[in-house]
Amino acid sequence: MNEDREMTIAEHLEELRRRLAVILIAVAVAFVAGFFVSKPVVDWLIARSPLGRVVVTGVTEAFYGLLRVDLVMALVASSPVILYEVAAFVFPGLTAEEKRVVRVVAVPGLLLFLLGMTLGFFGFVPVVLKVMLSFTGSHILPLWTLGNYLSFLIFLTVPFGVVLELPLVSGALAWLGILEPAVFARYRRWAILVAFLVAAILAPPDGLSMILMALPLYAVYELSYLVAKLSFRPSEAPQWLED
Repeated sequence: MNEDREMTIAEHLEELRRRLAVILIAVAVAFVAGFFVSKPVVDWLIARSPLGRVVVTGVTEAFYGLLRVDLVMALVASSPVILYEVAAFVFPGLTAEEKRVVRVVAVPGLLLFLLGMTLGFFGFVPVVLKVMLSFTGSHILPLWTLGNYLSFLIFLTVPFGVVLELPLVSGALAWLGILEPAVFARYRRWAILVAFLVAAILAPPDGLSMILMALPLYAVYELSYLVAKLSFRPSEAPQWLED
């Protein structure tokens, strides 16, 4: 691809089509390969939980549960290809400095996302499950379906992955002059409110669990502020921001 001339709209669309095709093929290959290990993975996810076992209430629920786990594994396994194709498509429109920042943060961003999901699964999911099960009492038999459990895992672990990426993203935007550290100080009260709202939605219905979840969320906000403050370069602010 020649970067010395501007591409036409048709050429952009053709390149987009090729890169989407590569992404779909990579995900499809990982999906087919991962199906053979999806059942052991589901068994492991259940064995690691306080539930002990789950039930299925429909003929196809177990099959679709395996497909959901397989799709998540396929997206994770093919994420390097996805990141490369996306970066290769947008790179021609970036400045040299922006390209360098993307190269630096791409792999750490992916690793932080996976680390956040791992911390959510091993650190927070067991606590939430134990608290939830404690409300059943001696006369209530908890019967979790496979679909409920997998939705619960995704709902709790994916947000942790996204949140853990915020300091890295904030530092990259501040380095490019796009995000000013003063923004964090301006919206600090809102950040506290949002952290407790998110915790109220995701955490078990008791004050201690909500606080235990809200404090780490807000700590990530303050860490993002610190990283942005250390990385900010006002002289490098884009011209469109100054206008």
